[in-house]
Order: sequence, then structure tokens, then C-alpha cells
Amino acid sequence: MPSIVPAFAWLEGLAWTTALRESPFGYPLIETSHVACIVVFAGLVIMMDLRLVGLAFTHAPLAQIQRRLFPWQMATFVPSTATGILLFCVDPLRYYRNVLFLAKLVFLALAGLNALAFHLKTYRRVEGWDEDPQVTAIARLAGVASLLLWSLTIVSSRLIPNNWFK
Repeated sequence: MPSIVPAFAWLEGLAWTTALRESPFGYPLIETSHVACIVVFAGLVIMMDLRLVGLAFTHAPLAQIQRRLFPWQMATFVPSTATGILLFCVDPLRYYRNVLFLAKLVFLALAGLNALAFHLKTYRRVEGWDEDPQVTAIARLAGVASLLLWSLTIVSSRLIPNNWFK
């Protein structure tokens, strides 16, 4: 099986990735933008998940909360993804074998699959969320899973620079 290390070494050696990595402002600006977008995104996701679980915003219908928050969630998810890809491109060999980075990717993928399943299945019956006990239970489960998976994603990503598993 061919190794991906040469491709990552090539990517790391490109002029623009080297310039960003060595720039006194480039890398810090991208990293700060990444973290800022994640903070806003996570706050919006937590708001929705707490409503799904039934711990907050219970005075408003789930469908209304979802309609208001989802566009903002996507508006912060897209730039956080773009800046995350940029951060990886700037130093791919650093992340390639980092156990915590790999854990972050796994948790991120699972959180994304949970969100996708929620939107493809449960969200289609959005108007019945508050009346149908079965839909409410599924929505609560999706909310709990989302809170757990996004929390694990964030914690593992914040631990990446302090990787003890080398």
C-alpha cells in the first residue's frame, strides 16, 4: 500500500504553505479565525441541542428554533471548515500521525453523520416534534449524541498541540 507521506511532504513544501507557516501574521490569523468560527458554531449547536434535549428554550417550538439557528450554524461551519483545511495544509506532517487529530476527525465525522441522519430522518417531521412522543424521543437522542460528539471534537482539537501520544 503506498504511503501518503510523500504527498503531505510535497504539500508542506509548497511556497504558499511555507509562507503561511513562517508568517508572523498568516498562521495566527487563520488559527484565530478557525477558533472564532468554531466558538460561534458550537454555541449555536449547543443552543439547538439543549432545545432538542428539553433543557432550554422550551417555550419556543423546536421547528422555530431550528429554522432560526440552522442558517447561522452553516454560516459559521463553512469558514471553520475552510480555515481548518488551511491549517492542515500548512503543516500536514505535524497532524498526520497525531492521535488527537485523528480522534478529532473521527468525532467530527460521527457528529456530521448524526446531524445528517437527524436532518434526513427526524427533521422531515419537524412540525410534529412537539406532539409526537416517538419523534420527540428520537430528537432528544440526536441532541444528546450531538452534545457529546461536538464536545469530544472540541476537546480533542484543543489537546492537539499537547499530544502526549507520540
